[in-house]
Amino acid sequence: MKSKLSIIIVVLVIVCIILLLVAGTRSLENNEVIDLTQQSFSYKDKKRGGCYVAFQCLPHLYNQEPVKVVTKPFSLTYRKNTNLLRGTGNLYLLVTKKLYTTEQDVTDMLRFAANGNQLFLATTAPDSILQSRLSVKVDTLDHGFIASTSVEHYVNPHLAPDTVFSRGGIAAGRYFTSYDTSVTTILGTGRIKDSTGRRMPNFIRITYGRGAVFLLLNPSSLTNVFLLEKQNIASLEKQLAYTYNNPNAVYWDEYYKYLNGPRGDFSEWQVLMRYPAMRWALWLVLALLLLYVLFEGKRRQRIIPDKEVLTNNSLEFVETLGQLYYQQGNNRNLAQKMVLHWTEYIRSRFYLNTSYLNQAFIDTLARKSGMPVAAVRDIVDSIHHIQLEDHISDAYLEQFYKNIHQFYLNTK
Repeated sequence: MKSKLSIIIVVLVIVCIILLLVAGTRSLENNEVIDLTQQSFSYKDKKRGGCYVAFQCLPHLYNQEPVKVVTKPFSLTYRKNTNLLRGTGNLYLLVTKKLYTTEQDVTDMLRFAANGNQLFLATTAPDSILQSRLSVKVDTLDHGFIASTSVEHYVNPHLAPDTVFSRGGIAAGRYFTSYDTSVTTILGTGRIKDSTGRRMPNFIRITYGRGAVFLLLNPSSLTNVFLLEKQNIASLEKQLAYTYNNPNAVYWDEYYKYLNGPRGDFSEWQVLMRYPAMRWALWLVLALLLLYVLFEGKRRQRIIPDKEVLTNNSLEFVETLGQLYYQQGNNRNLAQKMVLHWTEYIRSRFYLNTSYLNQAFIDTLARKSGMPVAAVRDIVDSIHHIQLEDHISDAYLEQFYKNIHQFYLNTK
């Protein structure tokens, strides 16, 4: 009975979870609430948070100019692409949630704009280095869904009056709190208002050298869900109307869609080391880790002494056995035993065939052992003599022993 009750409870829990998931999905479909974390801003993404629609519209807005997709850091692409490095009249589009760059990236981006090109950046949080170089400040509060409707209002008086575009369920984005009025033109405002009821700017153009930098703090206005709402596709036309009508080349950046870069070219350390507090914390951790390794890495166990290597007593054994045969006066038998031991030594030590002790054998053994040819020939001639003679004198045996013993000593 208890087991059945447990099964029923588990089934009910699973059903409740499924219902909650379905209800959450329907709620999303009905209210269409889209967080920035659900937006990829990728040109391939056909979902709500992608930029597939915007990317496909670009060739139609720029006289069928093909759009080049960039997947590397700007500084790397800038150095390798001659058109970016020296060309003019180019447009570079970058859409992302938060823009993290290196100092070199910012330098090359601004150099690109100063040479007579346009840099279009749509991001909720421009990099602090970029803000400093452009003399702008952005609201640091994340308004999220306080204003659950994303609004883009274009303030150009020459545009048609129906230049307010909105879409429910998208975060309102941020706004500019400070900018250099001598080089900055306000192009659009968002939903957020100040204390006087005036809409705060979220889309500006900064004149930089011979070119311009566009900063849009509402990248959601370029997503599929925004552009496909009613007549919002015209919003894209209004935004890009300030750029070149016929750019020499159009670039779409895909690298900065990711926090730390999609392919490893953007290092996490480049972000962390820019902040003094974080930099000191990292160095402190590394120093403590080094101290731990130095003090805790010491040997705690008693050093085990090296075990003595076993000595090869084969020669001592042969000498002892030789003394026994020598005392018996059997010189020929003793000489034959010495020959057998020597030939076995040659086979195991120099891997030579001892079946034929001829001139070729003498030359090969002398070369491998490093012994003089004459010394090897004396040993081989003595072996032939021992094999043919029935009686071996003490003097001849002693001389043969000295020759072989010297051979052993020189070839160990």
